[in-house]
Amino acid sequence: MSTPSSFDELYEVINKNNPFDVPPIVTGQDIWNGSFPDLTTLNAHASDAVFEVIEQVRSGKPKVTSLAFSAEIGVGKSHLVRRIRQRLQADKSAFFVYANKYGDLNLIHYQFRQILADSLKQSNGQGITQWQELAAAMVNQVVSSKKPALELVEKFPLALAKNHDLIDRLTNAILKAKPKVGDPDIVRAILWTLGDSAHAPFAIRWLAGKELADAKAKELGLPNSTREIKLLEADALSASLEIISIASDYNPILICFDELEGLEVNEAGYFKSQVVAGLVKDLFDAIEQSDVTKGVAILSVIPPAIWEQLLKGIGLGIADRLSSKHPEPLDLKYADGEAVVSIVDLWLQDFYQSHNLVPPNPVFPFEEEKLRSLGSEKPTIRALLKWCRDNFRVSPQPVNQKDLIQKAYERELSQDGEDFLDDSELIARAIYLGLTTLRGQTIENVLIQDVTNQIKPVKENNRSIQFKIIATENGKEEVIGVAVIQHTHGLTVGSRMNKLTMYDTFKLTRGCMIRSQDRKIKKYWEAHNLRIKLDQMGGEFIHLEAEQVKPLIAILAVYDKREGYGVSEDAISTFIADSQIAFNNLLIRDILSNPANVIPDDDSEAEPVIENESDEVKPTFIDITDEVNIDIDSFLE
Repeated sequence: MSTPSSFDELYEVINKNNPFDVPPIVTGQDIWNGSFPDLTTLNAHASDAVFEVIEQVRSGKPKVTSLAFSAEIGVGKSHLVRRIRQRLQADKSAFFVYANKYGDLNLIHYQFRQILADSLKQSNGQGITQWQELAAAMVNQVVSSKKPALELVEKFPLALAKNHDLIDRLTNAILKAKPKVGDPDIVRAILWTLGDSAHAPFAIRWLAGKELADAKAKELGLPNSTREIKLLEADALSASLEIISIASDYNPILICFDELEGLEVNEAGYFKSQVVAGLVKDLFDAIEQSDVTKGVAILSVIPPAIWEQLLKGIGLGIADRLSSKHPEPLDLKYADGEAVVSIVDLWLQDFYQSHNLVPPNPVFPFEEEKLRSLGSEKPTIRALLKWCRDNFRVSPQPVNQKDLIQKAYERELSQDGEDFLDDSELIARAIYLGLTTLRGQTIENVLIQDVTNQIKPVKENNRSIQFKIIATENGKEEVIGVAVIQHTHGLTVGSRMNKLTMYDTFKLTRGCMIRSQDRKIKKYWEAHNLRIKLDQMGGEFIHLEAEQVKPLIAILAVYDKREGYGVSEDAISTFIADSQIAFNNLLIRDILSNPANVIPDDDSEAEPVIENESDEVKPTFIDITDEVNIDIDSFLE
């Protein structure tokens, strides 16, 4: 048995380092790539239930089953989902789809198609994505010599460069081996994920239902997605089911719906949880009637209040589809005294080993009796880790709110992707939050007196103008109406722009539209004329740049998760002011500055003209004699 380290050694390290000083919130990205201690005995009944249903659907009988977890925020559900993901990744027993961000609730089927595509592009832990794992399995089904997925991924781009018809030949062979496939283009796109960076990302974008440049779509031999948002929504569910059906030939699929709390509603007035529950019903019923082979399991993580108040009595058989395996969701248990001690022990093992220290007991500097007493209070995992963070020192020091916010802000700022550019309301909220900290300050010769998101008349506005800035410039009162319009449907863009020109109705002196430069306003849209009208009325059109709005999005994320991060609204406002996140923001300064009276030529896009419909490129499949015995070795040499 090792001799414990000296008190001085322990004191120095403990007072300079805190293993619990990390954000207590587990993000969606952590589910895929996070690394944190997990007490596998805690709520093992729940994770075991998931593994059990996966094995049940593996035979295809039943084709689909579902279960739900009932979990309060912070009880450890994300740790549990991460455990399930790690197990499936380790033994390759199922494809894993994780949904926690749902975007536009009015387009839930289209959003799910993007969630499906995004989940399958996540790594399986061995350097390849789930898409590539699926594509490799499809290829191995029709070739004479099977290859490991990693070898196929490494050699496929070179084989493709030497054999330009390889995708055509493989697609044709797979379709003959799978006559029930309804959409050959989906097979073709999945095969393209084996390609290099010039092909795979675009194939995944197409599989998500997003538009490609015409030249890239032609290169991949794929038809371009429709630009009509209603058609995208109508086609999305069938496309997702086709992908699920193909994938199920090789492995079961677990679809997990998480983060259903929140007050967001769709245009019909249904809450996010109810919209997602409707999606689960649509998936359940459609899969039950489909040709899936190895089956699908659906897991929903639902707060108890949401289940009781919004879902249990909603009717239409939705509750039965959310939990077909059990009559009620499985309750996740709080950590008891024994579990609390074990969790803290797990967290401290790596800490002491990394500093080459031996503590006098596994949970030092805490007292085991104190930890057990905490367990009697049934703390959430989040609350337990916060307590450990605040008490991990020999001489406890008060937690600095500014430092907590700084770490949380940096964490949110480091999140990958620019998916927020599709969410007009999120961007508007981020700008609004920044502006609320600038009341009484002068920027660009403009004194900001007030900012309000209460736009009247409410019915007339219909959430088009997201907020107003009341200011004084050169002694004259200015009321600036601001609308972030990232929508891609012409009628929606026109409708929202029209509200910006209704100065008398909304008591404005200036309208300000914010939109990404690459989201062109087509010249045949009514929005193009309204763009000119807005300019003539002294309004302005500001190009939205992702890098300018990212800091505001990050601090808004901290604000929305302030309880989880353990910080207050006032502290966040003070942080924004002290760090000048809003004061120095170029987008906010553009909104306040005098508008430029020029319409850039590239703000509008002419209607495309198709000279000859026969010019449209459609994928062709080369018929081959031995379609199920392609010699893949000759291509990969």
